[in-house]
Amino acid sequence: MKEALYTFLLLSLFNTVAYADKVLVKIGQSGQVTEQQLEAAMQAAPFATQFPAMDEKDQAYLRGDMLLRMARSEALYQEAVASGKNKSVVFQKEMSNFKTALLAQRYLTNLREQLKVPEQMDKQLMEQTKGNADALIAARSAYIAKNFVALKTLDISLLISQAKVKTYFERLDKTPVTDTVLAEGEGLSIKYGDLIPNNAQGKIDKQRIIEKVNEWVQLILTARAVDEKKENINPQLQEYARNLTTRLLLLEKEKQWIPNKETLTDYFQKHPKIAYIPERRQIGQIVLESQQQAEEMQGRILAGESLFSLAGQYSIDAYGRQRSGDMGWLKEGDASKEIEAAIKTLKDNELSEIIKTDKGWHLIVIVNRKPAEWKDFAAIKDRVRQKLIAEKMTDYLQKVMAKHPLEWKINEHITL
Repeated sequence: MKEALYTFLLLSLFNTVAYADKVLVKIGQSGQVTEQQLEAAMQAAPFATQFPAMDEKDQAYLRGDMLLRMARSEALYQEAVASGKNKSVVFQKEMSNFKTALLAQRYLTNLREQLKVPEQMDKQLMEQTKGNADALIAARSAYIAKNFVALKTLDISLLISQAKVKTYFERLDKTPVTDTVLAEGEGLSIKYGDLIPNNAQGKIDKQRIIEKVNEWVQLILTARAVDEKKENINPQLQEYARNLTTRLLLLEKEKQWIPNKETLTDYFQKHPKIAYIPERRQIGQIVLESQQQAEEMQGRILAGESLFSLAGQYSIDAYGRQRSGDMGWLKEGDASKEIEAAIKTLKDNELSEIIKTDKGWHLIVIVNRKPAEWKDFAAIKDRVRQKLIAEKMTDYLQKVMAKHPLEWKINEHITL
């Protein structure tokens, strides 16, 4: 997307009516992203707790970036559906396994909710914790956890008995084949091939297979118990199905892009700079709104006061103030050009000169650093793979977006 259009997207998006369920962008024939979907994604993002402290420009940028990501994701999903990934055998098997695991988890959650701390026991716990609320919560949780194990064991044993489950682990002493039945019961049959890939070779780990069979017996029976109650898990299934459909498409593409190790080594040789790991710095920072304030703080810090204590009181950077100036680890090149130039030769625990940026006047200290280094292929194989996939993905996304174009609706909802 061209920079001018992207900037327009960010600024216009920031001025939309908050949280209205309006379509922001249409994708292809049937896809769309609404304001409510965008807000839900923003609230679930890793930066959600930092978001309120950011300035309007940064907030608008993150909203725009998230919207674009969601639109691209929807286009990829439509391409995956068009490619039939949601009709494949792999998809059906994975969905079946996920549904079983989801229902089994719901069963355990429901079972745990049946447990309550008896009134007399609760009184004893309150006396033992002597008014400490956190300790009381921990004690109650410990009681529930301890009794849950016994309840779970008893409940599952009853399910196994009712299903008349029989196991045939002695068959592992011979040479089991794909169709060798290891466990069966009413509506249940687990075969050797269900647990072991067809092309697996080597010595059979009998104990591990027994454990897996018992796990699957429990999963199937507990899942069936919940399924019979018709509990609604459709939202979770639909979300997983969408993600799985797209994931299967991308896995197929990755295999096409990287068919063997030689593809990676060849890419590494053509892009040697991938081996460079830039310097990483643990930064402390205070940002002031005027040069005069910055000079005052500079004097106080040089006189012995803590930059971090002062940042917690006076920094105009809301995120930095909340963290008392601790900005965490930043790699070389992540900061603005003004800051990068100013701290390039800065020694550890040395206070920087006053740095002027569009955010204000900065004083910075490098608390710790990890030097830059060059890695060999074996050490950064995963990084090489990620770089190659990212490069291929850029070209592939352009083709997908051409097949499933975006129709922006943002300008229809601007409130000036």
